Amino acid sequence: MIKKIAITTDTREEMNKLVRSASIDMSCGGPNRQPDGTFVIEAYVPDDHVNDLSSQGYRYEILEHISRSMLEQRQQEVGNADRYEGGNVAPQGTGIKR
Repeated sequence: MIKKIAITTDTREEMNKLVRSASIDMSCGGPNRQPDGTFVIEAYVPDDHVNDLSSQGYRYEILEHISRSMLEQRQQEVGNADRYEGGNVAPQGTGIKR
């Protein structure tokens, strides 16, 4: 089973270390600084990796339990066509360029 978790660190340095060293899927997101000064990132991790994070001293909250069948269902929602036609069509939408 896969878990969607929120991992919290006290400092930017700790978060950078986590992002660089951990084999976790952060999807398209990145860390966010919270009003209390901590940093939080959402990640998708297998059950056994959750225990690794805990043993390394990272704090986390489980947001969602995701089964393989649910992942396969969600994958069916993703198109397989090249909507940018090999770079000839510019992306459009309300995304934020960073």
